Amino acid sequence: MDDCLIRTKRLTLRPLTAADGDQVVDLLNDYEVARWLTVVPHPYTLADFNGFLTHLADTSRLGGLAIERNNRVSGVVGLDPTLGYWLGRAHQGRGVMIEATTALLEWAFANLEIDQVSSGYFRDNIASRTVLTTLGFRHTGVIEQVHCTSQDIDVELIKVELSRADWQSRR
Repeated sequence: MDDCLIRTKRLTLRPLTAADGDQVVDLLNDYEVARWLTVVPHPYTLADFNGFLTHLADTSRLGGLAIERNNRVSGVVGLDPTLGYWLGRAHQGRGVMIEATTALLEWAFANLEIDQVSSGYFRDNIASRTVLTTLGFRHTGVIEQVHCTSQDIDVELIKVELSRADWQSRR
């Protein structure tokens, strides 16, 4: 994961580090962000963040990339090969997530031997559905019941996927 650095016009995607902890904790302590994520507790602590970093080190090359804008962490995007992402509320509605996920997918399809990327969104998460639809993801027909830690309830997760061929045909 340390070798992945992706730059766009406004953003830098880079591996999360321990130095990002305070910024990430601050962003994820906004319930309106945490409520749309499956495994993020609320409140979110530095210990939770450090546990996430340990998990990344053990399991994933691209699982946690900081979305950096104006030298500040705005959110996180990852691909392992499921695409996951979140963005701090102050950064939403500005095209940041479309820019970040487009750059990551472009990099992944160019540099990794993957033919398909999967993702999903909570049924009521219109913003996430919009991001995935804009990127070209298609519904798989699968709806899973998953536990949302911050809300302590089970929610419907709509599963979607994007093939390399579909991605390339949209470029």
